[in-house]
Amino acid sequence: MPRIRKKPEDNWVPPRVRRSKSAYAFRKPDGRTMRLCNSALTKSQVWEAYENFVNDIKVGSNFHVLCEEFFNCGDFHELATETRKDYRKYGAKVNIVFGKMKPDNIKPEHMRKYMDKRGVKSRVQANREKAFMSRVFRWACERGKVKMNPCRGVKQFKEQARTRYITDKEYDVLFSVSSVPVKIAMELAYFCCARQGDILDLKKSQILDEGILIQQSKTAVSQIKAWTMRSRCQTPFR
Repeated sequence: MPRIRKKPEDNWVPPRVRRSKSAYAFRKPDGRTMRLCNSALTKSQVWEAYENFVNDIKVGSNFHVLCEEFFNCGDFHELATETRKDYRKYGAKVNIVFGKMKPDNIKPEHMRKYMDKRGVKSRVQANREKAFMSRVFRWACERGKVKMNPCRGVKQFKEQARTRYITDKEYDVLFSVSSVPVKIAMELAYFCCARQGDILDLKKSQILDEGILIQQSKTAVSQIKAWTMRSRCQTPFR
């Protein structure tokens, strides 16, 4: 028997479903929520959307469910924090198009069409979203969840490396108006040639006599950045 709701008028709402101003959302056992349907729908339409959603979860019949399985797997949680954030962002985009499709019904020609249309607005994002889908399908193929990876063989767009270099004057202007923590992070990132995430995750144990130990989250390569007078002045742990 479903529990009594705080708002009596919501007692008809399906289990684990909550209503907001714009939508009904399903709350998963792990605490995360997923949009179910528009709040303007009738009670019968909401129940229909709920039943379809629950059935999809049970049989794993669409790509959206496959993505959720990937997001809950060990491989995903071993990725760097920023990569996980990016993958969830890419997943939200591609599921608008492929979410309700059966994974085995997604073909290379569908990927090519998606790439071409998405590339009109952003070729870089089209490449990233295709790479995300390929990662999901590769994971699913290895576990017998799908028959093939439809992204394989689909050509990505060419990308040009960034050539913009921040000048000393621009750096100095930003440095002059920044708070002390930001100034320290800027100097360490410059000195260590490190990504923002690697600097923000920096721990006291990485401060060595020889220098600062940086393990790149993207490549897992470890390097010791030898001390200079400038880096010693900007490191708060020394």
